[in-house]
Amino acid sequence: MKPASDSQRLLKALNEQDQAFRKLATSPAINSVSKAGRELNARLAEVMSPIQKVAEQLQTPQYQRAIDIARQLSDASSGLSVSKPPTPRIAAPRMPASVERVRSVAELGALVRRARKAMKMKQSEFAAHAGVGRRFVSELEGGKPSLEFDRVMACAQAAGIDLTARLRSR
Repeated sequence: MKPASDSQRLLKALNEQDQAFRKLATSPAINSVSKAGRELNARLAEVMSPIQKVAEQLQTPQYQRAIDIARQLSDASSGLSVSKPPTPRIAAPRMPASVERVRSVAELGALVRRARKAMKMKQSEFAAHAGVGRRFVSELEGGKPSLEFDRVMACAQAAGIDLTARLRSR
């Protein structure tokens, strides 16, 4: 008989829970919360619809290209170094190959300036070509001694200048 009394108690508890849930379902407070939730979902859908359209537009190739260009411009103008210098869009002028000994930043800057002028580019155009800022080009051409070497190399490459190094004999 004991199993029957346990099952009866279980059935009674389930019936009591069922009645409590039915009372909650018909409660005016629950109905008003449910109505407010439905209204909130409807307004959220209205707000999200234009946002979803914009998000879909931003995934198109045209917008992705524009975003990439904006990031590159932001990096170049903020003075951040670009991990890999961009491939030169304008070929450096063909000048007779010559070897010049460079003993200072000022001499290298003068060499970059001569190459830039031979390319008939303004500092700002050359800076965009080299992937650096205009101010950096100005400082390099002016011989500032404390410049970032990777950016100096980017300017030299864009100007068509090969830099080589060799050990001096003692």
